[in-house]
Amino acid sequence: MSTTETILAILSSSVLSAMLTSYFNWRIHNSNYKKDYYKKILDKRLDAYESLNALTKTLSSIVYFEQGFVHGIVSSTTSFEHFMFTFHSTLEKSHWFADRTTHKLTEFGAFLFNEISGYIDDTLPEDDLNKIYKELAYIHFEKISQFNASLKEMVNTDLKNLHKVDDFFDKNGKNSKTYPLYEKEINKNQ
Repeated sequence: MSTTETILAILSSSVLSAMLTSYFNWRIHNSNYKKDYYKKILDKRLDAYESLNALTKTLSSIVYFEQGFVHGIVSSTTSFEHFMFTFHSTLEKSHWFADRTTHKLTEFGAFLFNEISGYIDDTLPEDDLNKIYKELAYIHFEKISQFNASLKEMVNTDLKNLHKVDDFFDKNGKNSKTYPLYEKEINKNQ
């Protein structure tokens, strides 16, 4: 082997080695970028589900009055207003929930508006308002319990598949979020 052939062999192996190294570094960088992105998405989803879990814990609080048990969220004006603030904060994160969880949360919000806050006249004195809230709490105790049980079950089910970010985007990326409850309400009023 001549000196020229030796030099060419060394240079060609160095160039090939540099190209392969660059290619693999590029692949590793892209892979790490995707993993970091998925971690951020997963963190957002975890935060949303933690808020929903806190909401269900709040729903689980029960208060006893002379007539029986009621949910703490509708035991007084202050409790209901505080819960509604928490509810709206959780609802703002609904993009990160599975579709069925978002639907149930929206349905619960419509229920609270139609069956509780829609019957409240804010101009009444606070004692009268608290009495109305308690009456509504007795009437809707079972329905609120059902919503709470459904939301808890959905949180537990969704947390098992939270890491499947690709499935989340495939399912939610096609504008599949519809709210049939509103469609029923609109059609009912016509």
